Amino acid sequence: MAIEEVGSFVYLGSVVSESGGTEEDVASRIKKANGVFVQLYSVWRNLNISKEVKIRIFNTNVKSVLLCACETWKTTKQITRRLQIFVNKCLRRIMNIKWTDKITNEELWRTTHQKSTEN
Repeated sequence: MAIEEVGSFVYLGSVVSESGGTEEDVASRIKKANGVFVQLYSVWRNLNISKEVKIRIFNTNVKSVLLCACETWKTTKQITRRLQIFVNKCLRRIMNIKWTDKITNEELWRTTHQKSTEN
C-alpha cells in the first residue's frame, strides 16, 4: 500500500504542512477562536455580568482556543501582530470601546489586565 503525499493536513486541530504549518495554523486558530467569541456574544452584551468576569471568560474560552499548540509555531513579528490584532479587537468589543474612542492598546491592556502577545 502506497502512502499518499499531501501538502498539509489537520492533526489534533492543528494544521501540519511542509513549510511547518505556521501561517495556515495561525489563520485556522484565529477562525476557531472567532467562532468561540461569536458564540459567547450574549455574554459580552449582558449588562449583569461584570467586565472582570467577561475578561476571565475571554481568557479561558477564547484565548485558550487561539493559543492551543502555539508552542509549535515559529514566532515571527507578523504572527505576533496578527494574534495581537485579534485579541485587541475582541477586548475592545468586550469593553464596548468604539473605534471613535481614543484609547491606546497599552491603556486597553492595563484596563483589562492583559499582556501583549509578545510577552
